[in-house]
Amino acid sequence: MELRITKNKDKSHIISYLRDNGSETWMKSDDFFVVHDLSHFAIEKTLHCTTAFMGMLNNGMDVKDFENREKRMQIQVTDEAVYAENMANLFLMETAQGKLEDFNETVRQSFKKMNKTISSPVLKDEEISAVRNYLIELISEWRTLPFGKTMTLIYNFNK
Repeated sequence: MELRITKNKDKSHIISYLRDNGSETWMKSDDFFVVHDLSHFAIEKTLHCTTAFMGMLNNGMDVKDFENREKRMQIQVTDEAVYAENMANLFLMETAQGKLEDFNETVRQSFKKMNKTISSPVLKDEEISAVRNYLIELISEWRTLPFGKTMTLIYNFNK
């Protein structure tokens, strides 16, 4: 799957996902959702997720379904997708506020507050560092991308 993000100056950015089968889903976006999707990409690619956000889109979900509350409530979300969503927000928070003292404990507390019936994920220190570094790299690439240009990222679900 290809994730393409076109950076615009005086209008919304465009995020598009070209699925492995050749079909596409896309949406208009602001800066927040661009970096949020970059966080998903960094997490899911680094941790080799197949059924989280990127996998759901690659398997036919329309990205605009997340904008519609009624459709969003009907989406069957895998445990992997719940993990990725929770961690996407935490890794983004770190980019603005600094590294969490104990990332796994923060994830555990977050799951406890959400009353999730699934146990919280536990990442190895190397995985946490790899996601952090890749996310910083992706955000830097986005911020330095000239207006009118497109950032293209490849997600291979077979690796």
